[in-house]
Amino acid sequence: MVFIKNKINSAKNIFKKYKMFFYFFVILLLVILFSVILIKKNSQEGFDNYGKESDDIILDEVCVDSCQNRLIDGALVLSGEENPFLVSAVLDNHSDARPQFGLSRASLVYDVPAEGGINRYLAFFRSDLEGDFKIGPIRSARPYFLDISLEYQALMLHCGGSPASLARIIKEKLLTLNEFYNSYYFIRYDKYIAPHNVLADYQKIKEYLQDKNLSNSNFLPWKFKTKSEFVFEEDNFEFKNEKNNSEINIKNGQHQYDTKWQYNYRDNIYLKKISQEDQTDDSGEIISADNLILQFVDTKILDSELRLEIDLLGRGEAVICLDGFCQNGYWEKIKNSDRTIYYYDNNEELIFNIGKTWIHLIDEGTSVEIDNFSF
Repeated sequence: MVFIKNKINSAKNIFKKYKMFFYFFVILLLVILFSVILIKKNSQEGFDNYGKESDDIILDEVCVDSCQNRLIDGALVLSGEENPFLVSAVLDNHSDARPQFGLSRASLVYDVPAEGGINRYLAFFRSDLEGDFKIGPIRSARPYFLDISLEYQALMLHCGGSPASLARIIKEKLLTLNEFYNSYYFIRYDKYIAPHNVLADYQKIKEYLQDKNLSNSNFLPWKFKTKSEFVFEEDNFEFKNEKNNSEINIKNGQHQYDTKWQYNYRDNIYLKKISQEDQTDDSGEIISADNLILQFVDTKILDSELRLEIDLLGRGEAVICLDGFCQNGYWEKIKNSDRTIYYYDNNEELIFNIGKTWIHLIDEGTSVEIDNFSF
């Protein structure tokens, strides 16, 4: 017993002598353990540099038999999640309306000429997005916004509208949500001046969809690549940048709407500038696209307010840009409810990259310049 007692006392003395080293070693182990957990979590969650949500990236082995391409952007998702209902929003693009709210979360955006040389966006959002965020600023409806939204059977958010568009909404019983009569679903943002201050509340919009039992989309999807075919080659970096169509400039005569898309070869993505500055939304994220289409359209002025009629039926020229290269092509749409389909000049239908798409409607007053490209 005396021997055991002596051993215990000896151990206590050793612990007292080296207890600072012991505590330091325990703390070091805890820090390492915490760091490993944090790194693992960050590798599985969150967003990459350009906003592709991690829940869109599903391991190939999971998708062998149970995944589908999502209708709106081609992302691989579990069967049953491929066609969430879509919400379109008429977005302000005036300099007083920037940065826009929620724009980086849109799967598809149309950049559309409006009256007086201004441009507005029609942005499409999935109804299964996570988080509470705002969309806007919301502006008024026009017949051509209705035409585009109708292609996707989407709920269109707007704040008022032209007489022709409002009459058509009533006559055709189109699916829209007008802030004038549905203010519960919108807010007035006090840091922007009217009329650039109407924002839609995404969570409340989702409540509206649930109340109306609108959960699934029903439209003809474009064709998407089954997986990314792009491979970054470090040794070929300078050559690729010299030969591709790396810069696309779109101007309509008003500096505040000057648009430049710059191709990022390393990430195979297009990054957007407006008025010579990176275009971001309220999150601070730079607006980006995996596919760019320039759709040339005929327009005419309808009234003294300079409102436009845009011809979206028939066939017209297009320029198709993806993976750093642009090619001539054309668009085709037979009737209003049809989906616009894009083709290369050899009549081969465009197969889109998985991800976000921006479509610019190019009218007679808009100029386009593309590096290393001739029309």
